[in-house]
Amino acid sequence: MPENGRLPGRNDFDAVDFKSWLGRIFIARIEREPFNLRFTLWGTKLTEWWGVDYTHKTLGSASNDPEALQAIELAYFQEMDRDPFIGIACGVLDQHQRAFIKVIGLDLPLIDDGNLTQVLSAHLEIKLDQEIPDLLPACPILRYF
Repeated sequence: MPENGRLPGRNDFDAVDFKSWLGRIFIARIEREPFNLRFTLWGTKLTEWWGVDYTHKTLGSASNDPEALQAIELAYFQEMDRDPFIGIACGVLDQHQRAFIKVIGLDLPLIDDGNLTQVLSAHLEIKLDQEIPDLLPACPILRYF
C-alpha cells in the first residue's frame, strides 16, 4: 500500500509483480455512464475456467443471463466505487455453464485522483465444497448477495 495510507493506483503495479499469477488475473476499467466494468486484461487461466475470453468485454456480457449476473455483481462493484474496499468473492461459474468449477477471487480497487478507476482481481480454483470461512477463517465477511 502506498505510504499515504490510501489504496493503490494502477501505476503502483508492474505486471512483473504478478508474474506467477498472470494467467489468473483480470484488470477491469470502470465505465461510468452507465456504470460497468470493461476488462482490459483477462488471464489465460480465467479464459479456460470461464470458457470465454472477456478481454475488451463488459462484466457478464458473455454469460447465460447477462442482466441477472450484472444486477448482482455490478451492485458489489458499485459499493466498491462508493466506499472502496478490498473484496473477496467466491462462487461456481454456473452462469458460464461451468458449475463444476468454483473460484475465489481477491478484488483490489485501484484509485486514481481519489476515484475508483480500475479493479485488479486474482483468482484461485477451489474445491466445490469449500467456502471463504474454510479458506480464510479469520477474514470478516460482509455479504453483498
